[in-house]
Amino acid sequence: MATPLTPIPPKPQPAQRNPGPLAVFGAGLAALATAAVIAATPGTALAQDPTYEADNAWVPEQVQAPAAWETTKGKGVTVAVLDTGINDHPFFADKDILPGYSALGTEDGTGWNDTDGHGSAIAAAVLLTAPEATIMPVRIGTGASVLSGGMGDIQFDAVRWAVDNGADVLVVPWAIYGRGFEGDYLEVLQYAIDKGAMIIASAGNDPDEEVPYPGFVPGVVTVTGTDRNGDIWFENTTTGPEVELAAPADSMTAPLPQDSSLGNTDLYADVVGGTSMGSGVAGGVAALTWASHPDLDASNVIQRMIQTAGDGSGNKAEDTGYGLVNADQAVHAEGIEEVAENPLGYPMGEAGASGASPDDEGTDEPTESEAVDESAGPAAGGAEASKESNLSTTIVVAAAVVLIGAAIAVWLVLRGRGRKNAAAGEPGPYNPASSPVQGGYQQPPAMQQQYGGPPMGGSQGYGAPPPPGPQGYSSPPRAQQGFTLPPNGGDQGTPWRPSDPNRQ
Repeated sequence: MATPLTPIPPKPQPAQRNPGPLAVFGAGLAALATAAVIAATPGTALAQDPTYEADNAWVPEQVQAPAAWETTKGKGVTVAVLDTGINDHPFFADKDILPGYSALGTEDGTGWNDTDGHGSAIAAAVLLTAPEATIMPVRIGTGASVLSGGMGDIQFDAVRWAVDNGADVLVVPWAIYGRGFEGDYLEVLQYAIDKGAMIIASAGNDPDEEVPYPGFVPGVVTVTGTDRNGDIWFENTTTGPEVELAAPADSMTAPLPQDSSLGNTDLYADVVGGTSMGSGVAGGVAALTWASHPDLDASNVIQRMIQTAGDGSGNKAEDTGYGLVNADQAVHAEGIEEVAENPLGYPMGEAGASGASPDDEGTDEPTESEAVDESAGPAAGGAEASKESNLSTTIVVAAAVVLIGAAIAVWLVLRGRGRKNAAAGEPGPYNPASSPVQGGYQQPPAMQQQYGGPPMGGSQGYGAPPPPGPQGYSSPPRAQQGFTLPPNGGDQGTPWRPSDPNRQ
């Protein structure tokens, strides 16, 4: 449950004599200086909200990320989240997030237009595990349409755009059910792998289904889910021979997009997690692994992750893969044998089958959003440089005008009252309302919400149950609308638990 961010009321201040005009003017300038500092670094001010990390602290602890953070937090690795995009939220204020790309023809062409919330939640899961990784939001669906019934040319082009523009890791937190995926469905994944990226996909959340596309495709790191105890969540996640790793998928707190047009009054929602969230966490572990071993290629990053997962034996189970991903061991383990090719195979059967290679410059012409990437870039703060610099300047100027005007007005008023009080022999009045005003984000009780498959033709968002049909987001199936806790019964099979080394 998200903690309401209600500030403590300020204590009453003792009565004071009227300050002199110079003191009032000085106080105005001091206030202006403070406002200017906050305005110049809005990410710093907004990032003081610890709710998301506090509510979800069990997630990085389960995958042993804090031990990996002693070496790296993922800086220098770009993780593309192929989803509904991203949107403003205090949690993202001090993070390195690029403008990204939209396949849906938004005005500025960037991925900053998440009206659904799923993409923002997955990006947050990546950063929960790898706080200094670079996020590249790639908007390929709106949530309501669920990729409009399938992937088309614009989605295929968006995947290619991501790897052509520097994505190291592709997180795919959705699923398309069925078989017979050929042609571009395989070629686009092969292209990404041939270009040197690694692909992490969710396994799905229906235990009665087979692992869907792209999770069943060779070469893809497919992630099933664990509960809060670190056990495979058999009753709410999909398992099968295509699964490679497991990652936390139990109920979590998720950030709600704070775009004013959406009307969200809460900062967070409690959601049924799902392997969508697990794929984001695994993407964060990939960033930690690659950042700590920058000389490795994608094949050997995968090799380190699968060889150190679970009990670290490198043995793969029939339905749960190599086990719970272990960030500490993926970063610090020694003696991991290197490989010459992707240990999971290739979508089209062999390396280079797409005709691409890591040295290729890419096939897409530069777009408006790509030009923004080149001018800003991760070192310049990514999206922060392009979105916050203009905002900062505007706030500074506005604050200067307002505060200087207020200081002069207060000085004039107090000078006049001071003269009257002096003539009457009375001290200046004390106004309790002049004490500090309560501020900060105030959050009503968190909404109860689920991350089910977005409705086909229904209202947008996560409030509806997954629709029947060939595809959907990776979230537990629900019989009714609303947030539903995982079932407490049912045949789960033999519990799967990591070994003692995975509980360090």
